Amino acid sequence: MNISHILDKTLKFLSILALVTMILLVFFNAILRYFFDSGIAWSEEFARICFVYMIFLGIILIAKEKGHLTVDIITSYLPNKYKIIFNIISDILILVSVSFIAIGAYQLILLTHTQKMPATGISSAFLYLIALISSCLYFCLSLIDIFNSKYKK
Repeated sequence: MNISHILDKTLKFLSILALVTMILLVFFNAILRYFFDSGIAWSEEFARICFVYMIFLGIILIAKEKGHLTVDIITSYLPNKYKIIFNIISDILILVSVSFIAIGAYQLILLTHTQKMPATGISSAFLYLIALISSCLYFCLSLIDIFNSKYKK
């Protein structure tokens, strides 16, 4: 089993786990509030954390499969050589974008690592940690794509 396969399976498992946890927490909290006039105090906050993690993990999953939306109205008519050049330019723009996200996430982690979320008591930096991890993984995927495009025939 190679690293890419392990990463793919792990990301899918964690994304599904976050989705199921979020759905169950919101569902049971709604049932408790409707029938018993009380709810789980930390469920909304934890569901929000699950949502953020699910989104950022999904970004990496889709990036690995080249599933993000692209506008290829120009590149579809170009010869293969120019398509490769446009893909490299696109990947460089992605590198710049995810670098900004990583820097911003790192700064937010530094600013909020001492703050606790009110209901769960989890450090607020935990919410931004996945943005840093996700952007670093996306950066690596884009570098690999540039390297592969450069040596494509």
